[in-house]
Amino acid sequence: MLKKIARFFFSIILAFVIVFGGFWVFFGDTVKEEYAVYKKSSAPILLYHAVGEPVEIEWPPGMILSASLFEEHLQYLTQEGYQIITVAELADRLKLGYSVEKFVAMSFDDGYRNNHSEALPLLKKYNAKASFYIVDRDIGKTIYMNQSQLLDLIASDMEIGSHTINHAPLALIDPKYLPWEIGSAKKFLEKKLNGYILQGKAYPNGGYDKNVINAMQEYGFVYGLTGKVGANTHQNFAQAPYEMYRISIVDDGSRLEGFKRRLERAYIWGYLQTKGIDLNILREMLMK
Repeated sequence: MLKKIARFFFSIILAFVIVFGGFWVFFGDTVKEEYAVYKKSSAPILLYHAVGEPVEIEWPPGMILSASLFEEHLQYLTQEGYQIITVAELADRLKLGYSVEKFVAMSFDDGYRNNHSEALPLLKKYNAKASFYIVDRDIGKTIYMNQSQLLDLIASDMEIGSHTINHAPLALIDPKYLPWEIGSAKKFLEKKLNGYILQGKAYPNGGYDKNVINAMQEYGFVYGLTGKVGANTHQNFAQAPYEMYRISIVDDGSRLEGFKRRLERAYIWGYLQTKGIDLNILREMLMK
């Protein structure tokens, strides 16, 4: 049965490659021009977790980047002329219709201590900003940032966002718990941060549904981050501010080349979405 399903999906992918290949032969120049225009009007959001020393969590090794590799990413983006900003700043630019050409937002999930000790000094070195999404229950635990470190991030012009209270998979839990994981999570974290106003939430494991979106709006969030790959445009944000795209950044062993491929993937997947081709749907089917 599994072999039949695998063959079926392989056939779909093969058919897509053949059709796209033929399309490229006849319309390649037009596609290149359209893609170049799309890149100028869209901005990726990069998703990191841990940087520096390994942390005591059951993550695949590639999820933990060395500080030297993270610095290579910052060097590359800077050399390519990118402005590295927070997600809140990107959301604001998209909302107001400002240019996002050569803008990229950087984000960190879970609130690991090395985000402060390893990532923050490098962000400052390259005049870059980032957003950090915090699980309320983990603040101050051994491998996580404490209240003082979170306040230091804010003082360093970084953004703090919510990642729920318990890292709950929001689309899978009983909707009656959404006020706790969305509303109370915002209230508790803002109190711990001396009245700092949270604008965004990153959905644990990227999952969400209509109930989650409704709760996000009810409790005053400006934007939400999904696990879907793509780049963000003014049109996307105007239609769905609680469904922003991100691209996960990992160490796949190919150093900077792997990062370049993932950055480009965000643009490519976003461009294909403008043509009615959403590869996130196929990815979700394969992951089930």
